[in-house]
Amino acid sequence: MNNSIQSSNASSVQLEGATVIGPDGDRIGSIESVTIDRTSGSLSHVVTSVRRFGFVAVRHLLPWHRLDYDRRLAAYRVDFTHRQLQAASLPQDPFGYGL
Repeated sequence: MNNSIQSSNASSVQLEGATVIGPDGDRIGSIESVTIDRTSGSLSHVVTSVRRFGFVAVRHLLPWHRLDYDRRLAAYRVDFTHRQLQAASLPQDPFGYGL
């Protein structure tokens, strides 16, 4: 997948808050933060937060390579729906932020 925003480089400020949508076009959540592989120095995962009633309801750790930037929508697409994400065994609240 092509993860670039407008070039091959993007700052964390450009990523944080970016919308994440599923293949059906439904909003899944937004990027809250990113993780970097200490060995390679490359982006490895993003923490995606799902909000309910203005509060963070759940966080998921998503592999960076699963996101594809859609310039037309100015959002990141993933190849799974919100329902599939909820059913997956992806880490929730990965850094112990508490809800």
